[in-house]
Order: sequence, then C-alpha cells, then structure tokens
Amino acid sequence: MYTLEQAERLAVDFLRQETEGWDNEVALFDEDELKVKKGEFFYFAFQGVKYLATRDDKYLLYGPTNILVHAVTGECRFLSA
Repeated sequence: MYTLEQAERLAVDFLRQETEGWDNEVALFDEDELKVKKGEFFYFAFQGVKYLATRDDKYLLYGPTNILVHAVTGECRFLSA
C-alpha cells in the first residue's frame, strides 16, 4: 500500500514521462486539497507551469488534468472524461 507521498512521487514521474513532448510544461498543484485518496486511488491535479505561477486563465489547460495512482499497485493513468 502506497502512502500519499509515495503516490505523489509516482504521479510526478508519470507526468514527466507522459508529457515529455508537449508544448506546455506541466506540474502538480502544491495545494494539499488537490491531493486526495478516495477508495483505492490517489488523485492529483496538474496544470501548466505558467498557470501555476500566475493563476492567469489565459494559461489554463482545459480538459481532464488529473492523475490517478492506484494505492496498491502504483499504476498511474490520466483521469479521462
């Protein structure tokens, strides 16, 4: 069973690998309320680095911007709509 901190590291690594070729640099939110465990999954919200730095909506990435990490297996995936 993974802890929140371990799951967050897995999410960061997953995000880095999956977004390597993207035009926008992205990162997880720092706010604790955007890092939660519900049932068998941890949920982590991410957004563009420019948005995180400025909170200016013109830099906001639209669509599902969450990563799920399975609490037992550590499997990561993007949350889809």
